[in-house]
Amino acid sequence: MIRFEGAGKRHPDGTIAVEGLDLEVPTGRITVLVGPSGCGKTTLLRMVNRMVEPTSGRVLLDDTDVAKLEPAKLRRGIGYVIQQAGLFPHRKVIDNIATVPYLLGWDRKKARARAAELLELVGLAPETAKRYPFQLSGGQQQRVGVARALAADPPVLLMDEPFSAVDPVVRAGLQEELLRLQSELHKTVLFVTHDIEEAVRLGDQVVVLREHGRIAQLADPHTLLTSPADDGVAAFLGRDRGLRGLGLRPAKAVALRLVGDGLRYGGWELALDDERRPIGWIDRGAGTAELQPSAGYHPDTDTLRAALDAAVLSPAGVAVALDADGRAIGTASREAVLAALTPVGLAPVRTDKTDTVGVTNTVDVTDSAGVTDSAGLTDTVGRTDTVGGTDETGAADGADGGR
Repeated sequence: MIRFEGAGKRHPDGTIAVEGLDLEVPTGRITVLVGPSGCGKTTLLRMVNRMVEPTSGRVLLDDTDVAKLEPAKLRRGIGYVIQQAGLFPHRKVIDNIATVPYLLGWDRKKARARAAELLELVGLAPETAKRYPFQLSGGQQQRVGVARALAADPPVLLMDEPFSAVDPVVRAGLQEELLRLQSELHKTVLFVTHDIEEAVRLGDQVVVLREHGRIAQLADPHTLLTSPADDGVAAFLGRDRGLRGLGLRPAKAVALRLVGDGLRYGGWELALDDERRPIGWIDRGAGTAELQPSAGYHPDTDTLRAALDAAVLSPAGVAVALDADGRAIGTASREAVLAALTPVGLAPVRTDKTDTVGVTNTVDVTDSAGVTDSAGLTDTVGRTDTVGGTDETGAADGADGGR
């Protein structure tokens, strides 16, 4: 567990970044810090690995004051992921991942074997190991950054807006990958973001911060979206927080009309190929055989938001439920999706109500010494990094900006 007890940071010029914060980050869970720029999110996160030293209060890691721990040793026991990955440009991917094991004295064979395991764990092909960072896409670099943070199997993972520099599609994939990894590894994760949608998707608990690191609300995502603490929090969450809430609820709650029941919806029919995969909607009412696109979702893995989106995009107003192989198992109208919504605090209830929707089947490392990255790590010669870390000699870092 990470615990902040009256933690504060006042810079020499009198600027207050954080003032008197009390917060517990539960073991094995994802806690997300979210708030406007300058509210102290990153300052708080960097207090944990002593890249920022609090000027008041203390930060405890498993009941030990981190101020009593040697900085370099502390950091090697904490995973750290930042924007744009912060990889060593002169090192191949496999040696980037193995950075902390090397610093801990692992032999090269053991460190590289661990790096190869992590490549697979984060979904990268084995041949990626021999590439340099500049040969990777932004999303691939971030995956390498996550793998590097996990290399020595640290119990704590600090993530400072790690997915903000990639496009929305890649970001969604990385978020899904983090949730998958967390379901397997159960790390204690402190995650910083300015994106409320990312916060509610990833967090077991979400901490909304105001100026000077003051807590405006601490809650699970569902409570945060449905019961904001005040008008300020509600404004920060945005007017579409109800729609965001749909993204927290499983699509399997939607009652389906199964394909085998001879489905039809008004004048529309859904055409399937011989393997029961949807190929489009036919408007029988218009007397045309022209196919209109169908939109699908996966009940076992998607959310109500995905189901509703598929229904809205469908010309028939009906979403197609698909199995893992893309075969149709049933359909759900917009009304069926909305019927799955239940009063706040109650579990979704599956109903027997079905619509009259129809389906028709149709045919058919060597590196050079002394280079440092930007993520708070030092390489084997122990130089100071570029964001204010402390090297193995104990040299002090620079002041943090209070972001």
